[in-house]
Amino acid sequence: MSLRDRISGLHRKWATLPPWAGSLAALVILATVTAILSDTFRTPENIFNVLRQWSFVGIIALGMTFVIILGGIDLSVGSLIAFSGGLGVLAMNTVINAPELIAAYDQALNAAAAKAPMVQFPCSGFRYGLAKLFSTMGLAGSEAGGVAVAFVLIVLAATLAGWLTGLLVTKGKLAPFIATLGGLAAYRSLSLAMADGGEYRSGSASMFKAIGTGGIPIPGTNVAPMAPQPVPLLIPWPVLVFVLLAILAHVLLTRTRYGRYVVSIGCNERAAVYSGVNVSRIKLLTYVLIGLLTGIAAILLSSRMNSVSSSGTGLYYELDVIAAVVIGGTRMSGGKGTIIGTVVGVLILGGVGNMLNLLQVSTYLQGLVKGLIIVGAVLLQRSSTEEE
Repeated sequence: MSLRDRISGLHRKWATLPPWAGSLAALVILATVTAILSDTFRTPENIFNVLRQWSFVGIIALGMTFVIILGGIDLSVGSLIAFSGGLGVLAMNTVINAPELIAAYDQALNAAAAKAPMVQFPCSGFRYGLAKLFSTMGLAGSEAGGVAVAFVLIVLAATLAGWLTGLLVTKGKLAPFIATLGGLAAYRSLSLAMADGGEYRSGSASMFKAIGTGGIPIPGTNVAPMAPQPVPLLIPWPVLVFVLLAILAHVLLTRTRYGRYVVSIGCNERAAVYSGVNVSRIKLLTYVLIGLLTGIAAILLSSRMNSVSSSGTGLYYELDVIAAVVIGGTRMSGGKGTIIGTVVGVLILGGVGNMLNLLQVSTYLQGLVKGLIIVGAVLLQRSSTEEE
C-alpha cells in the first residue's frame, strides 16, 4: 500500500470520529505538556480552582451551544450577568436592611414635612417602596429571605431578558447579532446606572456566599497540613452544577424533539418550516434557555465574589463563551455541534489560561494565544466543511 493510500485511509478513519475528538486530543496534549512543565498544575487544589473559575463560563456556554447550532448568536450574556446579579444583590440588601431603611426614610419624611434644612433620604423612593413591600411579606431583616429573593430575582431577570431577545429575533425580525449587541450595551448601562458606576456588595453575613465558595468535602484530604484542624479539599458547588447542567443539556440536545428541531433549523431553516416545525417558538425557547443559564451563572459568580462590579463582572464573558463553543467543534454557520465538545472547549480555555499563568507569561499576551486558538478552530471547521 502506497503512502498516499495510507494517508487517505487515516483521513477517512479520522472523519468517522465525533467532532469533539480533535479538541479532546488537544486537551490531553495540553494537560500533559503543562503537567511536565509545572508541578503546580498537577495538584488537586489547582485543578479544582481552574474548574471553579471556568464553570461560570461553561454554564453559559451550554446555552450558547444551542443558540449557535440554531444559527444565532448572543453577545449580551456578559452584561446580563452584571445586570441580573447586581439587581439580585440590591434586592437582597433591601430585604436585609428593610427595617433600618423604613425607619430612616420615615424620619426623613417627617423632617421634610417640618421643613427642616438639609434633609437627606437614605434611599430612593422606589427602594423604600420595596422595603415596605418586603416588610408586609414578613421578610424584612431576614438574611435567608433576602438570599432567596436575590436568587429568584437573578434567574427571573436573566430569563426575561432571554425572552425579550427571542421576541426581537422572532417577532421583530432583527438579526441575532444586532438584537444581542443592543442587549450588551443596554444591560451594562443599566448595571452602571443602578450602582453609579460602583459595585453591589452583599449585605449577607454568610448565606449568600455559601453556594459560590462552598462544596462537598473529599474525605481523607487536607489542604492545610500545618493547621490545627484538617481542612478537606472541596468539590466546588459551581463545578457540580456545571456537570449536572451539562448532562441535562446533552440529553436535551440528543434525546428530545426540541434538540432535533434546533439542529434541523440550523441546517436548513426553510426545510424545517416546510416540515411543520414552529421555528419561531423554537428560537424563542432557545434564547429563553440561554437567559436561564446565564441567570444560574450569575447566581454562582456573584455568590463566589460576594459582590457584583457594575463595570467588571462578566466583562468579555461573551467572547470566552463563544470561543469555548467554537473550539468544541460547534459550527458557526449552525446545524452541527455537541455538548461534549463544548465542555472540552471550556476545559481547553481554562487549561490554556492556567498554563500561561503558571509559566508566568505576560497577561498582555494571553489574549493573543486565545485568539490564535479561536482562529485555528474556525479554520479547522472550514476545512472539514469543504471536505464534506
